[in-house]
Amino acid sequence: MKRALVVAAFVVALARCSSPSQGTSWTQAFDASDVGWLLDTCGPSPDDLYAVGGTETTAAVMHFDGTKWSPLTLGVAAPLLNWCHAFAANDVTMVGNQGTVLHWDGASWTQQATPTTQNLWGVWGAAPDDLWSVGGDGLADGQATLLHWDGSTWSTVALPTLQKANVWQFLKVWGTSANDVYVVGQRGVVLHWDGSAWSEELVGASDDLISLWGTGPDRVVAVGGRSNAIVSVWDGTSWTTTSLAPAPGLNGVWMRTPDTAQVVGTYGQLGELDLTTMTLTTLSPPPTDLDFHSIFGDASGHVHAVGGNLAVADPPEYEGLAWERLLGSGE
Repeated sequence: MKRALVVAAFVVALARCSSPSQGTSWTQAFDASDVGWLLDTCGPSPDDLYAVGGTETTAAVMHFDGTKWSPLTLGVAAPLLNWCHAFAANDVTMVGNQGTVLHWDGASWTQQATPTTQNLWGVWGAAPDDLWSVGGDGLADGQATLLHWDGSTWSTVALPTLQKANVWQFLKVWGTSANDVYVVGQRGVVLHWDGSAWSEELVGASDDLISLWGTGPDRVVAVGGRSNAIVSVWDGTSWTTTSLAPAPGLNGVWMRTPDTAQVVGTYGQLGELDLTTMTLTTLSPPPTDLDFHSIFGDASGHVHAVGGNLAVADPPEYEGLAWERLLGSGE
């Protein structure tokens, strides 16, 4: 009941918002209620997509072949999977809890050895032999973790000395090229790789930055906020961080154009963020009071949002969400 009241208050506070003005409406992609949590979607093409998640002890992967979503049998035991990155139909990497990395070569899934048991929350690469993965448990006994794949081995990467204190968790990694990569995480930490060294960038955020995306070196957007939404925008010269209160926290972002970000978040948020006016327009009322965790768009213009009952402590059931929408021309 408390959660429902918060959602109702959010809808009233953002009464000006309505469903996105362009494109088709959001619809359920498939019934994920028995799949477990879904944490991310990715894929090399519109007819070759993955949705990853599961329970804390058992991984679950759904696959879209262009016609329908179906569960995959991995053939390897793995805990919850948190993120994925796909280069091609025969080159897909998924990361998850307990330092887990799974790889698909087009014929089978294999588990790659890593030098950590920290939960891995994000993975991104500029090339099949140049991937980064990030993680950490977010508590004092956790460790902010940065790994690199060189085509044969995952290795731990030394971090720069951070000005931000008590950063025990990196949450996502994304880049525009091999020499332009960003990491975001706990307490608004941001790291940047220029091809030779990692450095910390102070962006004016103090709450967690949970995910990021962009359209090029002069447009990168990070979103987060555990209570109220925040967004940090890089314009090629400087970072600007804005609070979107009273909107609840944002968990995922994806971009097709430089001026609009597709975003998802807690309490069923599905929306668009105008980066010129910093106006957040959300689907109202939200389709669920559960949390969306990530959003991903394919080449056909379809966007896919996944999540579940992620905010519920020790849930008796792991309930997932999977929704989709076709964008309009200007989004």
